Amino acid sequence: MRANADNGIDDIAAAWVAREDRAPLTPEAAAERDAWLQADSRHFGAYARAHAVLARTDRARALSAGDMDRAFTARMPVRRARRLFRWAAGIAAMASLLAIGVHHQDDGAEYYATRKGEILRVPLQDGSAITLDSDSQVRVSYSDTRRDIRLLQGEALFDVAKSPTRPFVVRAEETDVTAVGTSFAVSLNERRSGGVEVLVREGVVDVADVQGVVAPTRLVANYRALANRSHGIRIEPVLSDDLQQQLAWREGMLSFNGDTLSVAAAQFLRYSDMRIVIDDPLVGSRRIVGLYSASDPLGFARSVALSLGLVVEQRGNEVRLRSPEAAPHMAGSMQ
Repeated sequence: MRANADNGIDDIAAAWVAREDRAPLTPEAAAERDAWLQADSRHFGAYARAHAVLARTDRARALSAGDMDRAFTARMPVRRARRLFRWAAGIAAMASLLAIGVHHQDDGAEYYATRKGEILRVPLQDGSAITLDSDSQVRVSYSDTRRDIRLLQGEALFDVAKSPTRPFVVRAEETDVTAVGTSFAVSLNERRSGGVEVLVREGVVDVADVQGVVAPTRLVANYRALANRSHGIRIEPVLSDDLQQQLAWREGMLSFNGDTLSVAAAQFLRYSDMRIVIDDPLVGSRRIVGLYSASDPLGFARSVALSLGLVVEQRGNEVRLRSPEAAPHMAGSMQ
């Protein structure tokens, strides 16, 4: 009888996971889910397992073997990449949820943080949720009239429960992002602008400079804003497939679509202490397409080496990618 009961729990957990992935839960649905989770300790375990199973399933399809790696690296269609992770929003994060502690400070706020290589989804009291990328930190402070979030480091995705009388405001450096009910990401890792990146997945947000130096900008779904003091707020359209690729980190994955090897190497360093070194600018400028596990830079290096005709060498926490022509020189220099 216990086995049958556990099977029923697993089915309910899987249904919640699928429902969350289709769209952000309403406050009522989130309260129903939380009540179910708290009713029995086995519910939490089944919930985490359901996310983990989906994560393993999609990752196995993307990176099941060397042949698949080569196929992805060579010329994987963007739409295929999107299908591989459309059912896995936040799955890698949820497996870590049981272990997280909420850190309370003297200011009454709650602080959440991830270590390098960790992805975490945090449900909030109003039915909203925050998904934290690797090595990221947020401060959460709710009042009766306002929901204040401060992105202190890294990147996060915000799925906001609607509350017209209680705005949801994310502050990142000198930029405020205000939403009523939507889904958007904010990043402090953007290199092109040297400022804050806002990427809207659903709904509408307002992007404004805290000091009022730059005029506020309204941003709709499938658009991004790059904000800093020197150039103001620049808006760019984002294709739906590109948006999904940019949020692949939610599953512990990195997606590249014509990015250079140098850019990819820098991305992997955000998730792992293993460093990919490319000494030759020509090698670093080679472009790749593919979906890879963020925690496996060595597997990535081996895959692109095979696809692009490069040589990969590992020494300790360092992986080097180079052209075959550089082999004699490199071999001599390491003696």
